[in-house]
Amino acid sequence: MTTDTTPSYLFVDEDPLQLSALRRLLRDVPGHKRAATSGEEALRMAEDEAPSVVIAAYILPGMDGLSLIAALRERLPHTRYGLHTTQLPGRDIVPPGITILLKPCPPERLRAFLLSAVPAPRG
Repeated sequence: MTTDTTPSYLFVDEDPLQLSALRRLLRDVPGHKRAATSGEEALRMAEDEAPSVVIAAYILPGMDGLSLIAALRERLPHTRYGLHTTQLPGRDIVPPGITILLKPCPPERLRAFLLSAVPAPRG
């Protein structure tokens, strides 16, 4: 078991342009960043390396973002989850503890969400 405290981020969106834009926008945020274009791919990636933060699009091929987050939360309850969407889902379908990030999400909001998983410096 590793004691590495470097955060790991997993971005999930079927649109490669969205993923590329997220990577560019957040290139200076410390941590390991990975991208998946489907829920199934994201589940495999999370098994290989548990992410500190997941940002998933609501619309994905195969399963929607909420279903993906539900599956990940069973295995990784301490991971932070964000749902990146153009429409606000009904309050009754979004479980507590999931941050809604409306597209287009202001860059400072995305950065703040990601940085919330970075451990505070010791000293």
